[in-house]
Amino acid sequence: MGKLSLTEINTVVKDIRDVDVLIGYCYPSTYRAGMTSLATHLFYSSLNRRKNISCERYFRYDTYSPIRSVETKRHLKDNHLIGFSLSFEEDILHVVQMLSEANIPHIAANRMNEDPIVIMGGPVVSANPCPYELFIDAFVIGEGDLVFHSIADCILNSESRQDALGKMAELQGVYVPSIKKQPIKRQIMQNLDELFHPTKQIIPDVPEGAKLEPVFGKALLVEVGRGCGHSCKFCLVGHICRPRRLRSFEKLKEIITKGINETPVRKVAFIAPTLGDLPEFEQLVEWCIERDLEISAPSLRADSISRKSLDLLMQGGQRTLTIAPETGSSRLRNILGKGLTDEAILKAVKLAADAKWYSIKLYFIIGLPYEDEKDILAITNLSKQIAEIFPGKITISANPFVPKANTRFERNAQSPIYIIREKIRTLEQGINNIPRVTVETLDPRHARIQASLSLGDKKMGEIIKIAASYGGLGGWRRAEKETGLPFFAIANNRERLKGPLPWKFIQ
Repeated sequence: MGKLSLTEINTVVKDIRDVDVLIGYCYPSTYRAGMTSLATHLFYSSLNRRKNISCERYFRYDTYSPIRSVETKRHLKDNHLIGFSLSFEEDILHVVQMLSEANIPHIAANRMNEDPIVIMGGPVVSANPCPYELFIDAFVIGEGDLVFHSIADCILNSESRQDALGKMAELQGVYVPSIKKQPIKRQIMQNLDELFHPTKQIIPDVPEGAKLEPVFGKALLVEVGRGCGHSCKFCLVGHICRPRRLRSFEKLKEIITKGINETPVRKVAFIAPTLGDLPEFEQLVEWCIERDLEISAPSLRADSISRKSLDLLMQGGQRTLTIAPETGSSRLRNILGKGLTDEAILKAVKLAADAKWYSIKLYFIIGLPYEDEKDILAITNLSKQIAEIFPGKITISANPFVPKANTRFERNAQSPIYIIREKIRTLEQGINNIPRVTVETLDPRHARIQASLSLGDKKMGEIIKIAASYGGLGGWRRAEKETGLPFFAIANNRERLKGPLPWKFIQ
C-alpha cells in the first residue's frame, strides 16, 4: 500500500536527551482506524504529560513506515517499551509483521536485554491472551489507564529487561506469560470522573472525506461511559467491562469545554457501549447544540430512543440512526438477554421517520446459538415492516456469530461455514425484494478465523507465526497445513469446548 503524506495538529515531540523512557504506541491496522480509537489519544496524551516519557505512534498502514513513528520517524526498535492495542483478532498478523520488519525478534523468548519490552492490551487479549503468548512479553488485562504508568515505572526502576518484567508481573491486571502468577485479576476503573480524559487530541490536517480522516471526521472523542448494564450473552463488552460506569453530566461538560478549546474542531463524537443509558443524554446533546457543536452518536438501544433525542441529534448534524436488534425474533432476543421487543424497534423506526432522518442501519447476527430457519426469515419480515414505515435508505448489516472467550456463549460452537453461507443467501434473497434495503455481510471465513483465535490456546502461536509470513486468508490455510493443527475446526469442535478452558485464570 502506498505511503500517504500527513500533517497533524496537537502532536507532541520531545528531545529524547531530556527523557528516560521511550515508548512506541502501535495500532496494528490503518491510520484511519487507529486515530478513530479513543485509546490512541488516551495513552498518547496521558504518557506524554510526564516529562520523563516520550510516546510516539506507529501504524501498520498509510503512514511513512510501520516501523517509523509518525512524529519523528523514530525506529520502532529504539523504544524501551512497545505497546500494541488489539481490538480485532486478525490484526495479530500485523503485530508479528511489524516486529519482524523492525528486526525485533517476534518470538518473546528470543529477545535479548537490549530489545524493547513488548506489551499488549485491548478487548481481544482482555478476554483471552493465550493465543498471543508466543509473541508478547506482558499483557494488560482490563483497563490500562493507570497500570500503563506503573509499567513505565517498572522500566525506569529496573536494571535489566528481566527485572522489569518481574516487577510488571506484580501489578494487578498484568499477565507476564514467562512468570506464571495466576489467577490474574482484570483491571477495572471504578470512578470515571477521577480518570484522566484526553482533551488535546490529535487531528489530521486532511480534506473532508480523505483516506486519512478518522471515521467520525474531525471530531473530539468524548468517552461517556464504559461497560454495559444489559450483558447480552454473546457480547464481549458486556462481560469483560462490567460494571456499567458513566461519567457525570458536569464532568462531560468540563471535558467538552476544555477539549474544544484545545482541539481545533466543532464536532463531538460520543463513545459509549450504551449511550442512551446516560440519564442526561438529551440535556448533553442540547448543551452541545447551544454551543454550535455538531454531534456524532454511536448505536442506540431502540427502547432508549425518544422523538426529542432524535430531533436534537439531527439538529446536531447526525443523519443515520444505528440500532442493533441482533436478530429478527423476540424469542431469540430473549434467549440472548437482549430484552428488546419488535414493538420497541418499530417504534424507534417510526420516530426516525417522523423526525425525517435520512437513513437507518440495523445490526444482526447470523448463526446464533438456538437459532432456527424461522429466525432468519424473521430478519426479512422485520426489514419489510421497517421499509413500510421508514422512507429513507435502510442498511442491514448481518455478520456471523463469533463465540468469544469469557462470555456466556464461550462454550457454544460456531456453525460450519457452509451453513452460515446458506443462511446469508436465504437472508439476501429475502431482502433483495424489499425496496431501499441493502445487505452487508462479513465473509464467513473471516468469522471462522476470529472465532478460532478467540477460543484458542497458546498452540495458536505457531499458526499465527506462519500465517503472518504469508498474509491474507490463504496464509491461515497454509499455516494449518504446515503445522498440522486443526485451526479452522476449533470454533465448531463441540467436544473440545466441553473441557477446561485456557483463559479461566483470568478473574
